[in-house]
Amino acid sequence: MGVYDYHREIQVSGPVTLHEKMPEVTEGNPYKAYVEVLARFTTDGQLLPVSLVWESGRKYEIDHISRVQRMASRKAGGAGICYTCRILNQEIQLFYEENGLWFVTRKQAAGNSA
Repeated sequence: MGVYDYHREIQVSGPVTLHEKMPEVTEGNPYKAYVEVLARFTTDGQLLPVSLVWESGRKYEIDHISRVQRMASRKAGGAGICYTCRILNQEIQLFYEENGLWFVTRKQAAGNSA
């Protein structure tokens, strides 16, 4: 039996999820907002975000990426690769964590309208 035969034996029904968001990942810090991100890989292997979808479902195009560096978010907690981006003339920090999730830091805590 060759390598090809092993791949033929595996049958997948439905979408394959690489991870599941555990409640302890999405809860705990009201300043951390996980977002959906459309990203691309360049020919030299760089991962670059193109757009993000906010919690309300609104999609925002990333106009410019000014800096990419590994760092921690003091306000939201968590660390990863930080993309300093400009969206609608506002600078934001978009983080890519090692668990494959993207997050931004909220200006106000979730649930706090004041």
